[in-house]
This record gives sequence, structure tokens and C-alpha cells, in this order.
Amino acid sequence: MNNYIALFLLSSSMFAFAYEGDSGGIFALPVSKEYKSDKYLLFEIDGRNYVIAGMPYVLEEKVLEIDNKKIKVSPVNYGESRITINNDSLVNPSLSDQERASTERKLLQSVLSKKSNFYLNDLKFLRPVEGAITSGFGKKRFINDLPRAPHLALDLDGFDGDPIVAPLDAKVVLVGNFFYSGNIIVLDHGSNVFTSYSHMNKSHKVVGDFVKKGDLIGEIGSTGRVTGPHLHWVIYMNGNRINPEIVLKKDFPANLLADYQGVPADLPQSEE
Repeated sequence: MNNYIALFLLSSSMFAFAYEGDSGGIFALPVSKEYKSDKYLLFEIDGRNYVIAGMPYVLEEKVLEIDNKKIKVSPVNYGESRITINNDSLVNPSLSDQERASTERKLLQSVLSKKSNFYLNDLKFLRPVEGAITSGFGKKRFINDLPRAPHLALDLDGFDGDPIVAPLDAKVVLVGNFFYSGNIIVLDHGSNVFTSYSHMNKSHKVVGDFVKKGDLIGEIGSTGRVTGPHLHWVIYMNGNRINPEIVLKKDFPANLLADYQGVPADLPQSEE
């Protein structure tokens, strides 16, 4: 499920209008044409304006507020993933490697925090590689039976050298070789939407390049902390990592509106 609208009876004559979203999901919130934001993606669907917001990954319920409307974000059981890595230096890194990884995280966060001066006007994502999903988003991860951070990405199968293409128009904002991610490239699609591609064999672009939807940006590889060649694909939306499977659905983004069918447009909103 992506988003739900719950109607709660407050009295015999008044209802409260509450919004609910999933951990790591995407929520379409109706807003007026006058609404402006430099944090959220604004998009028109079927002649109506919406904020398209990425929901945070949560382990317990959390309430967000957008345009004075409250959204309850509920946890989702995405399952678990267990892998074995024989190279212990990648599982229990040295102090110098830990410092390197920390510096790389800060660099990535700095890149993702910068607002571009262009807007995303296309939400029909292309699949970046042809390979099947080998590890889904949100899984609790265990490496050599030790608990690790959840897998907030989509792993797609492939062979060394398989092409990786840009799912949307973008500007290349980061190209590097990271301790965990290996060869990585980050694309800025505008409207605070970014994507990253890790473990590449090599990149075909440099920082500052503009790419069109479908352009070759790199090749699948097995660099960094991996068990074999694949693409580790992350989508960032308003600062949150969201489940990439959502955008690959054929009816996205119109499917985000399914739960609005039959809800009265003039339903009063809760003031709580």
C-alpha cells in the first residue's frame, strides 16, 4: 500500500480528515495552485496540483506536517536479508577505513543538501538496468549474521559491464570511489529528487555533465562492499530514501491517487 485516507467519526455531524503513508513510500498530497515549496516536488496530475513527498523510513509511527496537513507514517515489514562477505576488512573496517567512510558520507550529504535551480517535470522513470531485483528496499540486513543498517535501496542483478542508464533527465553532481559503495555516481533530477548508482565497474560521466533520460551513465560492476556484480540504486526524495519499486510501476504516479476515489472534496479537516 502507498497511502491511505482514514475517516474518523468525531461527532454525529463532523468528520476528521487524516492522511496515512508508508515507511519509505511516496505520498501525493493535494494542494492549491498557489502553494510553493523548495523542499517538495510539486506536480500536476489529472488537472490537480499535488505535493509528491517521499516518506521517511521509520520503525515506529511518525507524524509529518505538510501544508498544515498531518500525515501519519506507519512502519512496514519489508523482511530481512542475510549475506556473507569473506573479506573481513569490509565487514569490520580499520580505523582509517572508518574515517574514510565517514568523510564520504559527509560528502554525499553535502551534495544532497544543495538545491538545484531546475524543476522535475517528468515522473515516468526508466529502469536503470534490465536485471531482476535481487534485494528489495527496507530489508533488515545481517552481514555474516551481524545486524547492520537497513537496506534502503534496490539491488538489481547484472553482469560486469552491463549498461546503466539515467532514468530521467539530470545533472551529474557526484562521481567517486567510496569505501562501501565502490564506484558511485549521483544524479540531480531537480525539485529535490536525486538518484545514486553504486558498485559500478566505471562511470561514463563526470561532475557537471547533463544527461538525458536513457543516456548511458555507467556500467554494472562489483566494486566496494559486494558479494558479486549488481547495481545498488537509491532514490532520494525531499531528503528521504524511498522504495524505487514504487516508481517502476507502470501506472506511477497516477496510482498514488487511487485512495482518493470517493472521498468528498469538501470533507472538513481535523484541527488536532
